[in-house]
Amino acid sequence: MELTVATVRLPQDLDATSMMALARDLAEALASPAPVIAVTGADNDTYCLGLAVGSSLDGSAPTHAFSDLLTTMHRARKPLVAMVDGRAIGGGMGIACACDWIVATDRATFSLPELLWGLVPAIIWPVITDRMAPHVARQWTLSAHSRTAGQGLAAGLVDEVVAPEELERALRRATRTLRRLEPEALSRLRQWARASRQHELPDALRLGADITADLVQQPAVRRRWQAFAAGDSPWSD
Repeated sequence: MELTVATVRLPQDLDATSMMALARDLAEALASPAPVIAVTGADNDTYCLGLAVGSSLDGSAPTHAFSDLLTTMHRARKPLVAMVDGRAIGGGMGIACACDWIVATDRATFSLPELLWGLVPAIIWPVITDRMAPHVARQWTLSAHSRTAGQGLAAGLVDEVVAPEELERALRRATRTLRRLEPEALSRLRQWARASRQHELPDALRLGADITADLVQQPAVRRRWQAFAAGDSPWSD
């Protein structure tokens, strides 16, 4: 049977040791033959509780290791699916937002409590606002309380909400869709989704035209279009 999903399981807390293990697991998943990576939670109650701030004797936290992890996820040439079942708090919510698709169970919750400790969700802010409107993310941060998966769906954070027993089936559906994507196109989408916001609209449109003109010359794109013209459907299994 073809391997279609590589699973990366998150630790409950992100401390120096667990961050090293998580980075290793992600690297192994990226190197595997699987075309899709599922990022699952620590257990049924917890997706991830975020950075273990102050867990070390000197009060430090693996902030740069965490930012490096999110960068690796952003540059991954495979689709990432967050499977959120339980609490996704702070950095845990950030990891979910760094994925391309988020499936949450109806018992999942999301929260950004950093301001309560005198912190700011600075590392995860770019990936959160890739998912949610900045003013909504700010409101969630200021209020600091937990939101349901349904509220996450309404805010654009979550792509699909399912019952816990339907989580694996939802992963199979997402995998059938995402495994068809061309890796280079996925990478360009992630990059352009961020970069386009830095330009005035006429400039963004012109740069978008440049990107498209470059992509249509790529052999992989031309092969896919020729196959489609010959009757092959890119939406079929």
